[in-house]
Amino acid sequence: MTNCKLYKILLCFYFILFLIFLSSCGYQSLLNENSKKFSIKSFNIEGNKRLAQILKNNLVSSINKSNNLILDINARKNRSIAHKDSIGKIVEYNLEISFDLTATESVSRKKVLSKTFTLDSNYKASDLYMDTINREKKIINELTERIAGQILTALNLIYGEK
Repeated sequence: MTNCKLYKILLCFYFILFLIFLSSCGYQSLLNENSKKFSIKSFNIEGNKRLAQILKNNLVSSINKSNNLILDINARKNRSIAHKDSIGKIVEYNLEISFDLTATESVSRKKVLSKTFTLDSNYKASDLYMDTINREKKIINELTERIAGQILTALNLIYGEK
């Protein structure tokens, strides 16, 4: 009986010790609102306006931060044929979206980030043209969301070092 009680006490001790280590690991998400040390004051958009507007909607963040940025965005979309069948009918498209981004501090006019972000994806063509267009729009939204995350991560890393 004493071994059983000792085993239960040790098990509780290890469990409590595990919880203490787990709670004090200090993990914080890189993209949480409190860790952002910048805000986006304005956008200058060139190229594909619809694509740039989708990116802008994904980048909207809180104002009232110390480092206000001006983003110059040049958006491009390139749709090409990825695969045809034996009779020449298009089976699959390739969609590539690209954003040339320059982030400038609004007060000092210092360039903080100048980079091209590019992603691509393939999607199947449908028998109905409307279905193909809807698939393309869905892919555009997904790729733009991923690029917005990459941009925010890059800016967080830049301002995290300062």
